[in-house]
Amino acid sequence: MLGIVMKQFSHFISQFCRVATVVATIALLTPAMSAQEIKNLKLHSENGMLNHLAVGIQSGLGGTGIDVAMPLHRIVTVRAGIVGNAVGDIKFKAINTASEITQTQLVEDDAIKRSKMVDKVELAIKPRFWNAFVLAEVHPFPTPFYFAAGIFAGNRTFLHFRNTNDGALQSLYDANQKVEDYNAQFHTNYPPLGLKFGDYVFTADENYNIDVKMKTWAVKPYLGIGFGQSMARHHRVSVALDAGLLFWGAPEFVLNNGKKIKSTSKESGLTHFISWFSAYPMIQMRIAYKFF
Repeated sequence: MLGIVMKQFSHFISQFCRVATVVATIALLTPAMSAQEIKNLKLHSENGMLNHLAVGIQSGLGGTGIDVAMPLHRIVTVRAGIVGNAVGDIKFKAINTASEITQTQLVEDDAIKRSKMVDKVELAIKPRFWNAFVLAEVHPFPTPFYFAAGIFAGNRTFLHFRNTNDGALQSLYDANQKVEDYNAQFHTNYPPLGLKFGDYVFTADENYNIDVKMKTWAVKPYLGIGFGQSMARHHRVSVALDAGLLFWGAPEFVLNNGKKIKSTSKESGLTHFISWFSAYPMIQMRIAYKFF
């Protein structure tokens, strides 16, 4: 999971460079204006509600997006926009848990034998996380620091896991069905067969695929701090850095049939991390251009 966040951060750096280039180009293409013309256009920020407009582009751990900002008060600015994750698929090999079966009757079953022949399966993690948001920024001091709070709302899926070889996991599906039948017949409690991801086992569905989603809340409160300006007071272009927490609840791994996957461990490993991961860290860099 940490590797995924680091990959997103690396992607953020490259995206930010592109954003900076775009905004710089806009600034250069804007006709030069005299001081009197600037004054006539009221470029300098006066106290008032919704009397200025800035459009910004941002990138960071929350993804890449666009927003608009307008003042509500001398010290309050409101921003609204959309942000999403554009990171490409991340591929890795997952271990088949059939190799851990030691119960004699199960080991001799043909379905179990076939599943044991599958060593590792390549899975692709597909980050697909998009949210619309509304944030209020409060600048209580005559410094670049500010506080931010608001709401993000969008899709619940943060990560989507799927095998890269479509429909190729029939042996894992058949073996897991045997384990379920064995547990029902002999009142045992053997864990499901599938692919390991930390303390979780992803089982194949009736289409012989691993199709698992890591889900969070659809509506997510946000609290953070920032440095810079989302709307420049005396210039066209402004830069700001936001850092905060997106409260999205404890993430859950869910099969494509809606069934929640239970962890094989309650005290350590990925389960412990997931329970702590109920707030997602957000670091976003924003560049904005003030139109009026």
